[in-house]
Amino acid sequence: MRHIRFVFLLSALFIIAGCSTDLEETPNQDTESEADANADSASEPTAGGELTMAIPADITDLDAHGASDRTSGTVKLNVYETLVAPDENMDLQPLLAESYEQLDDHTWEFVLEQDVTFHDGETFNAEAVKANFDRVLDPEVASPMASQFNMIDQVEVIDDHVVHIVTEEPFLSLPNNLSHFGGGMISPKAMEDDAAGNHNLDLHPVGTGPFVFDSWDQGNRIEFTKHDDYWGEEAHLDHLTYQIVPEQSTRIAMLDTGEVHIADDIEPVNSSLVESMAHANLLATESMRSNYFGFNVQSEPFDDPTVRQAIAAAIDTDTLVQGLYGDYGSKATAAINEFIFGYNPNAAYPAYDVDEGQALLSETDVDGGFSTTLWVEESDALALQAGEYIQDRLKETLNIDVSLQQLEWGTLLSETAEGQHDMYMLGWSNNLGDPNDALYRQFHSANFGGPGNRMFYENEDVDEMLIEARQESDDARREELYQDVQTILAEDVPRIDYVNPNYLLGVHEDVQGFQQFASEHHSFREAYLEESSNGEGY
Repeated sequence: MRHIRFVFLLSALFIIAGCSTDLEETPNQDTESEADANADSASEPTAGGELTMAIPADITDLDAHGASDRTSGTVKLNVYETLVAPDENMDLQPLLAESYEQLDDHTWEFVLEQDVTFHDGETFNAEAVKANFDRVLDPEVASPMASQFNMIDQVEVIDDHVVHIVTEEPFLSLPNNLSHFGGGMISPKAMEDDAAGNHNLDLHPVGTGPFVFDSWDQGNRIEFTKHDDYWGEEAHLDHLTYQIVPEQSTRIAMLDTGEVHIADDIEPVNSSLVESMAHANLLATESMRSNYFGFNVQSEPFDDPTVRQAIAAAIDTDTLVQGLYGDYGSKATAAINEFIFGYNPNAAYPAYDVDEGQALLSETDVDGGFSTTLWVEESDALALQAGEYIQDRLKETLNIDVSLQQLEWGTLLSETAEGQHDMYMLGWSNNLGDPNDALYRQFHSANFGGPGNRMFYENEDVDEMLIEARQESDDARREELYQDVQTILAEDVPRIDYVNPNYLLGVHEDVQGFQQFASEHHSFREAYLEESSNGEGY
């Protein structure tokens, strides 16, 4: 048996510790030396092979400017590339841009890589960059990704390989936003054909990445092949498959029998099943993600903040987190955690106090209780268990009858985007490591629905502070603004963040070079398959 211990370094490489059941965090310096030792002993990458990863839910679409959910975004990043991208430590590095710099408060220059082509043979150049941002910002396209880039005033083509991106106001987070998968570059011809009805980017992506789209059997699998003419370092794998397997027990069993190489989304309670496998390991990554249950604050009675405060006081999130996550999660106190700039450790939702919750509810029009619904994604077992706990607590403490409704992932996203819900459970990956992504997109009133504000929350002070923080160049002032926003959110309670979970996967010992990041995205760029020591191989 082998076991993986994790230390937070803003990313996780595949770091394997010796036989142990110790779940304590390892100091950074020990982990780094352990990683170095593994690197020294690692074999040379093996070319070829077909790798399969079992994931719990299907993607929503394959358009880089389309759906904003993590699952879709991670899969898209095999095909699409951005101008800049985070490295294993979440530090931004040039990707399709060879270099970049800020010229003045409003203007950023990006020098592009040369000799890059899209999968359809089209040339990647400055015109392609302009075409992509024009499309994602086009109101007629109505891209869910528009809020990531709505600070852009114009993209100026200087020459074939230089663009200037001009923002309406000073915006220091621009490179972070450009690293989002929504900034993935799509072939201009594919975009033109899509607009003309001759191509469907939702189903057939065309990017510049190390893998080329092969097929999508919806509800079953998504397949990619190696891009032989990739402009950078070619992938080692010949073929990559995401197999949709909603049942966690089945994903675990498939990992154990060797049917899949990676089993995604392992519950903490099942971590020991992976640890006990002879030829697989548990990969645990501390993440920037925050899981929450939110309110539609424009739906009665949740339009009354006192009702929301009463519910918050009735939920013992300490017990919830410890019971479901144990050592693989920590209690959340805000929409961002300590790993993200601007976190306010003093902002907290109403403390667990049943008497206070009952007293607060007695001040409202629903004194004595009411009936409502709570929506949960059907394949998310942890969210379902958390929902059941909330259901029980609200009935017992406040006489609120909660009907727990399980929805398919795409339906949950589309219906909450339309505001058809009362309460719902979701999470936000905070995958840019920047407070603007987490706070502006989720709480500014310009982003109702699909862009991120599924609570339909509106507060003029919050709106103004979020805009000011986006434009502010002084870090101390930005931090103050973001912390003040969290203070207001803790009082208004448009949602209750309850856990910052570790991200758990089961990985077969043959898999090398696979990277899982704190953003919850992963990468197969350097992944390869090594023949098992037991001779089974793949």
